Amino acid sequence: MKKAVTLFFLTAFFAFAAFAGDREMSGFAIPTARANGMGGAHTAYTDNVFGLLVNPAAIMRVEQRSFFAISPALLSPESTISLIGPIGKMVTSGGNTSALGSATDILQKRHGKVPLGFDLREFPLSLAWVADGFGFGLWNRVFVNPVILGTNIDVNVNADVILPIGFAFRILDTESHAVDAGLTIKPFVRALASERVDILDLAGGDYDFMNNLSAPVIAGAGFDMGFMYRWNKGLRAALTFSDIITRGIVVANISGTDSDTYYVPFTMNAGIAYDFKLEQFWITAPRYLGTMGFTFAADWRDIMNIFQQDDYTKRNFLLNLSAGVQVSFMDTFMLRFGMNEMLPAVGVGFDLGPFEIDFAYYGREFGIEPGQLSAAAVDVTIAIRPGAKKRDWAWTRRSLVGLITRSPDL
Repeated sequence: MKKAVTLFFLTAFFAFAAFAGDREMSGFAIPTARANGMGGAHTAYTDNVFGLLVNPAAIMRVEQRSFFAISPALLSPESTISLIGPIGKMVTSGGNTSALGSATDILQKRHGKVPLGFDLREFPLSLAWVADGFGFGLWNRVFVNPVILGTNIDVNVNADVILPIGFAFRILDTESHAVDAGLTIKPFVRALASERVDILDLAGGDYDFMNNLSAPVIAGAGFDMGFMYRWNKGLRAALTFSDIITRGIVVANISGTDSDTYYVPFTMNAGIAYDFKLEQFWITAPRYLGTMGFTFAADWRDIMNIFQQDDYTKRNFLLNLSAGVQVSFMDTFMLRFGMNEMLPAVGVGFDLGPFEIDFAYYGREFGIEPGQLSAAAVDVTIAIRPGAKKRDWAWTRRSLVGLITRSPDL
């Protein structure tokens, strides 16, 4: 435990070091099919190990471990599968563009804009442990996102390893109401690659892709904070401050000579959720009906973005709104519906104790306006996440209000 606390504060010092942070990069997240089928991760509905990244205050009420998981996703599945053959033939035939005939039809249907790629999370690193106010995770993610724009391909690759360490404590704890707070330090290593390639140059055989590719390895750390209010009737509200400080420096170059520093922009996010079972309102309901659960969740991510709408380079604030609904049967089978980035999402899940399997089909928006560069995605998560032993940490025995007033928690 002492080693964990020491690592926490050393990493915090590293995160607050005075980096010049001159290049922006995307944030660190581990999406799952469970969340994606319900409109994305919700700050007020994240009572699992991923509270470390979504809302660290949530880990005050979590007792869960993760031993094994694999969570792949495929973007624009129909287009991706259809383009594999034509592009592969063109490249292997030494630039014979006649192989692009069938691909042209696909590009025309998408108006020459096709986001492609795949996302592999939690494999092979999928370790996590969270119990009653303290937890850590060790996760990896590989996100490959080539986007076809006319005759160009924008290649973007992120390969991440993150080690979030989180603490949570109680601010207020009464019989009916509770307010928790938490913070997470996120040490990370990211291999980042990006390049714009002309398809015809690539097919001609004279273009040296690796020589032109910029691929730095970035090491750094980030700092998140979150708050969670809970009412015992099922209502929750959350406020998070993500990437208060998230900085990284280039420690190596796989290709190119990048020596820049990198940062993830700060975001403030708010969410609300309501969770209940039918038996709470229909006491005499048959068991198969009474155990039906309903969850409603909604979020507004990057709230400050609404004050930047005069800047045409910023995302439309509507893309930051999300909402989702989950209907559960016997605490085992779940149906999910949602909206994220102004695109629909549906999902289904099976919770068999420590074994979880979830599927999702949803939309992603890679542009800055609704419908500008949209893609469909299919997602599956298979995981083993058993419970964790209850813990009684010294800093969680009394709420902050109880400590100040020297009164027992109610």
